[in-house]
Amino acid sequence: MRLSFLGGCQEVGRSAVLVDTEAEKLILDYGVKINVKPTEYPKEVKTKLNAILLTHAHLDHCGAIPTLYRQRQNCPLAGLEITHSLSRMLMFDSYKISKYESEEEKFSKRDISTAIKHFKIVEYRKPVMVGKTRVTFFDAGHIPGSAFILLETQNRRILYTGDFNLSDTRLTKGADLDLPEVDILITESTYSDREHPDRLKEERKMIETIQETLENDGIALISCFAIARSQETLLVFDEYELKYPIYMDGMSKKATMLINSYPDLQREYNCVEKALKRLNVKFITNPSIRKKILKKPCIIVTTSGMLTGGPIVHYIEKIYDREDCTLILTGFQVPGTEGAVLLETGHYIHQDLDLALKMSVRKLNFSSHAPRSELFRFVKQVNPGKVFCVHGDNTQRFAQELREEYGFDTLAPKNDTIYTLE
Repeated sequence: MRLSFLGGCQEVGRSAVLVDTEAEKLILDYGVKINVKPTEYPKEVKTKLNAILLTHAHLDHCGAIPTLYRQRQNCPLAGLEITHSLSRMLMFDSYKISKYESEEEKFSKRDISTAIKHFKIVEYRKPVMVGKTRVTFFDAGHIPGSAFILLETQNRRILYTGDFNLSDTRLTKGADLDLPEVDILITESTYSDREHPDRLKEERKMIETIQETLENDGIALISCFAIARSQETLLVFDEYELKYPIYMDGMSKKATMLINSYPDLQREYNCVEKALKRLNVKFITNPSIRKKILKKPCIIVTTSGMLTGGPIVHYIEKIYDREDCTLILTGFQVPGTEGAVLLETGHYIHQDLDLALKMSVRKLNFSSHAPRSELFRFVKQVNPGKVFCVHGDNTQRFAQELREEYGFDTLAPKNDTIYTLE
């Protein structure tokens, strides 16, 4: 049996692992490295696949899948039903953006449609067979529909985590930890070097910032990732019973309606629908409304989460010089992105724009990844015979700590490396 690491090693982004059991060849995720130009893709798959197994609908895990069908792969693509809907949305949007930015075309709209046609819906804890390999998806607690993938083949158990979170959030329950012991663990390591701040304190900071802004007749502009972060932000507003006008714009609108249609995947059944109604959230449907809402104090929840494009650009351009307004960043800002540059310099630099912001800027942390302590706890609980640490900027250090402090057999592979399992 061989594991080929095609991307996502000693970096965050373009996750891709090829598992060759000799009988079957399975790809675990096939994503892109976003927020770099040009977009980076995993190493090419040079074999005929039996299945593509997708952990969840984020572009760094699903964004390169259409290229596989462009190469005339004809295998099923398996994931949760909500992952089918969300990944379709993201892949078409990323194609649109790449055309707008004149990037080299790696796949077409037809390739996306082909991938979606090959999608086979699976359910948590209900095994499916791919040839002789038994495949089971378990709830990973990262976003609705995210999954650990367990492969049982040749008397071995391989668990691939994708992205995961052990703690409950407003939107999702923490990961399903009723897992078997495994022989091989391939684990994300995104936050292996740090803990997250207390989430309730971060929520209170956001609410206090919003209240102060609106009491000064300003606008609170909330920069969110479309999937999960936007919906969780609404649930925080609902918990604190905000009575201000709330608007939602960008891809957050469609993601919210998709997630809203899967009430059983929410921590509290149908909580998104209830929050939308109680808060009386309004969706922005055309540019003229964007202009209108800026005339009065309000809250605007919109994409993109790292300020790299989308409606957030319009809003910043219109209110950047208003000291009574506040921009709240709710997630990690990848170095080099507009959000990261803004935090470093106080300037919002995007294409032809270079704006020195007078509005306040607050950076908060609502991560849906496991922090350092949870990563260690998870590895100890699963108790694997061998650990491959991927999807992180500090995987080598994480692997070393697991080896020296807990005695695990660990590796932090490099991209385009192959490991043979005896």
